[in-house]
Parts: sequence; structure tokens; C-alpha cells
Amino acid sequence: MTKLFPRTRYGEVGTGMTEAHSFLLKAGFIKQLAPGSYILLPLGFRVWRQIQAIVWDVMESHDVQNLQLPILQPQELWQKTGRWDKYVAAKVLFETTERHTGAKFGLAPTAEEVVTQLAAETIDSYRDLPVIWHQIGWKFRDEIRPRHGLLRCREFDMSDAYSFDRDQASMQKSFDLFRLIYAEIFDRVGLTNCINVQADSGAIGGKGSSEFMAVSKEGGEDILLTCTTCSYGANAEKATSIVSAPTLQSTPSASMRLEYTPNTRTVEDLVKLFPNLDATRMVKTIILTADEELGPSQAYQVAVCIRGDLEINIIKLKNALGAQSVEPAKAEIVRAVTGADVGFAGPIGLQNVRTILFDHSVEGLINILCGGNKTDHHFLDVVPGRDFPAPERYFDLHLAVASHTCPECKMGLLQESRGIEVGHIFMLQTGYADKMDATFKGEDGKSHPLWMGCYGIGTTRLMQAIVEQNRDKDGIIWPKSVAPFQVEIVPVKYDSAEQKELAERIYRGLKGKGVSVLLDDRESLQGGAKFKDADLIGCPWRVIVGRKAKEGIVEVKNRRTREVVEMGIEDVFKKF
Repeated sequence: MTKLFPRTRYGEVGTGMTEAHSFLLKAGFIKQLAPGSYILLPLGFRVWRQIQAIVWDVMESHDVQNLQLPILQPQELWQKTGRWDKYVAAKVLFETTERHTGAKFGLAPTAEEVVTQLAAETIDSYRDLPVIWHQIGWKFRDEIRPRHGLLRCREFDMSDAYSFDRDQASMQKSFDLFRLIYAEIFDRVGLTNCINVQADSGAIGGKGSSEFMAVSKEGGEDILLTCTTCSYGANAEKATSIVSAPTLQSTPSASMRLEYTPNTRTVEDLVKLFPNLDATRMVKTIILTADEELGPSQAYQVAVCIRGDLEINIIKLKNALGAQSVEPAKAEIVRAVTGADVGFAGPIGLQNVRTILFDHSVEGLINILCGGNKTDHHFLDVVPGRDFPAPERYFDLHLAVASHTCPECKMGLLQESRGIEVGHIFMLQTGYADKMDATFKGEDGKSHPLWMGCYGIGTTRLMQAIVEQNRDKDGIIWPKSVAPFQVEIVPVKYDSAEQKELAERIYRGLKGKGVSVLLDDRESLQGGAKFKDADLIGCPWRVIVGRKAKEGIVEVKNRRTREVVEMGIEDVFKKF
């Protein structure tokens, strides 16, 4: 301990952080260099190395081949897939320019282009397939708001794997293999509650992806919805649901009418004004702007009609539009599009938008209330198909929430929890292969595109996720598989000749047997302060050398259970 720097810290180490993040800072595992950039201190480095070792070991056990891909990636590769402009527009990509030639490069936020190029140049025949490559390396993403310690960084270490197969069924087989691989990794690193849920593929692309989420009430940055009856689970961005049936009238009204509704901008206001008309018979029309970040020439307005008791899922809307971004339109744009203030938009006569999308929740409604495209006015008793053109297609655009019915078993209710994304697996189909001409010669002698999957685990992020699930009020409780040291020896008084001699004898003996061990050899500290540090650092076992040192008796304490057992030195050697 006298050689271990930096020292532990107590007191306030920052604001707005989770307890796990705080413990990692206080115990001396990490130190922030800049927002989103952390130094892995000696203790943190040891844990990170243990995590990496488990990942390498599991990959090797499943015959996954390891390689190392470059961080510096040329612009022209990313231009082949069209992702360069997308990542630059989204302000995610760190760019740099070669001084002598002016060639542009990006610091790898991911590596699909590089590995697809490798596959295109090296895979020739169906006989070469399947091919699975894996690496562990640093990634860079220009997060707008890096936060939550190691969970959302600009620079982070990642295990990423890529599979190449001959057809969709083979791709699915590789995808299912990585479900097993990831479950094994997360079990071995000590995540006690990790669930696999459906997820949105985001900027990576493809059709079909799953996230592995470490459930964490405090540190969870994502909302998860799982069924109380079956195995269905999804990130809230992806989740679908069956909503409660609306209160319907069986026959259409005689005619719609425009009502004066002063200062009723929200569904809640309208329910108060019309107490006999609940939110399930209201259709709210939201005006949104798509791709505003790409500039005025590419931005456009859309309208979404959705039942009054539901909210829009922006991720689903982005996917339906094929847009890079979607945001609520500014008040002045709403007025220009509808001729009314915010809160009074409706589908009747709305023409100044590129498209109007209708959520499934609107299908079948009659005698509805909707905005009148006139400030302080709403239409009542509107019948779609009679009073405005019936939609040709409905979309799943609503945000699923707890208490909605499960879309799979159609019996259970969805329940909400929070989680930290620790792994994400994707079925990329042939999207990258088509754009980068990555093909193989099939048994029929013809050229076919490679079917691709990709799989990622944030190894630095995983360190904090482990702490989120393995801690108590006093500090970290490291699972023994990733602990910085297996055993910490704590002499109550290191300046006592008997305690010092016995502590050092145990230290040398355990090291000689290959046990990773930390000795608290600080003479200036009393036992209480050493115990406090030991709880904070969180080694699985503690050997306390105290008043029975002369008899060769010590106390062995389990950090997780806090159970303490007295034993002699030979029994200590046998135990470890």
C-alpha cells in the first residue's frame, strides 16, 4: 500500500454522479482527465485487464479468431457506405487531416467499414465461411454530453467482433452464438442481473439487434420493458405494446363541428373542458422537424397523429422516416405550417408538411376530437375517411410504457426497470457488403454478398456496470474473477514486530502460490482507517493480523458476506 498511488479519497469528489462512479474515484481506480476521458489508475488497470482476459478466454473457447484493427480509418472507406457524412453531420466523428496530402481520417467510433474491406479482400469462396473476427481496442465518439463516469465517454475500450456468413440462416446462427458468448462473459465477470432485450440498431444499421442490459436502479441510463408473464423484453426505444381499447361509439355522428376551445393546448386541458370525452377519443397532431442538423435545404416538416393518451417514440419515428434526426418543430414553424399556435394542429386540411403519419392507436376511431388548425379551436365528432382521407397505412409510433399489454404473449403486462447497456449484437444483413462489394463465390459458381453480423462490449464501461451491481454503503465488492487483488492483508498495527512479521510471511507465502495480494504496510494508520480503505477498495478477502499474531492466528473476512473466521497461517495458505 505504501507503493500504491494515488491514495484513497473521502468527502465530495464531484456532483451529479452515481455511487458506483463515486466509489471508483474515491478508491483510486480512475481519474478524470477531461470530460469523457479517464485515466485508468493502477487499481483500475488491474480490473480492466482481468475483464479483458475473460473476454479473450471466452472468445478463444468458441474458436473466434482474434486480430487488431487500426484506430485511424481513411475517409474513403466510410464514404463507400455513406456513413462519413452521417457521422460528421451528427457531430459524433473525430476527424483529422494528414498534413502532407490533405487526406482525411476518422478516429474509429466503430469498425464495420475496415473489417468489411478486409473480408472483401480475403474471403473468396463459400468454403471459407463462416469467418468470425474479434478485437479489443479503443474507440472514439464525440459525445455531446459525456456523463456518468465510464458509462458515456468520448474515449473508451471495446471488444468488437464481426461475423461473415453465406446466407441469412447462417448469419442468424452466428448471432445466436454471440448470445451464448455474451451471456457467458457477463456471468463470469460477476453481473448478477443481466437481461437480453430487443433494441434499435441506430447508426450501425441492419435489421435485428439485441442489447444485454445490466439492471441497475441508480445507474441505469436506459429504460427496459419486460413482460410479467413471458420472456419478452425490449429497450423502451424499441418496445412495442398493445394499448388499452378506446371508449368507442358504435355509429358515426351526423357531422363534425368546429368548437371554440380557449387556452386548451394539451390533452389534459381538453379533458377538463369536455369531461364526457376521455383521452382515448382524442387524436393529437404533433408537428416535427426532420434532419434539421443537415441544414435548411434538407430539413423538412412532418405531422404525427396519435391517440391522446399516448406519446410518440422518436426513435421509431426516425426509422419510419429514414431520418437522421427528428425534433419537435419550433413554435414559429408550427404557426407557419398550421396557421395556428402550438396545441391546435389537426389532420383536416393540413397541407404544409411533407407527410402525415398515423399511429396504429388511431385506427378504427370515430367521433374523435382533433385540432382545428386554428388557434383556440378544435374539431369534434370527426370521422376519418369521411371528414379527411383515411390513412393508407398505419405505423407503430407510440411509446410503450409500463402497464401496456405485452405484444408477444398478449396476456402479461409490461413492467419497467432501468439498465446499463453492456453489450449489443446486430444482424447487419448484406448492407455493408452490397456497398463495399464484399462477395464470395457460391456453390453455384455465382457471386453472392456476404451476410454480416457485429457484436460489441464496452470493456471500460463494463467495469462501472460491475460496481453498480456489486457494492454496499461502504464501498465496492469486487467479484473474485475481476478483483484487482484476491486478498488484502491488513495488520492492525504494522509497527508491531509480531504483526509485521506474520503479515509479511503471509504476503510472501500467498504471492509464492500465485495469489494476487495487497499488503497494507502503512505504519502511520490505525486499524480503523485501514479497514475503511479495505471496504472501499473491495478485495474479495481480507486477512486481519491483530492481537493473536504471536500465536500465528489471524481473522479471514469475506468482503461480500462479512463473515469472519479465525484460522492459523497454514490454513490460510490452504484456503487460497
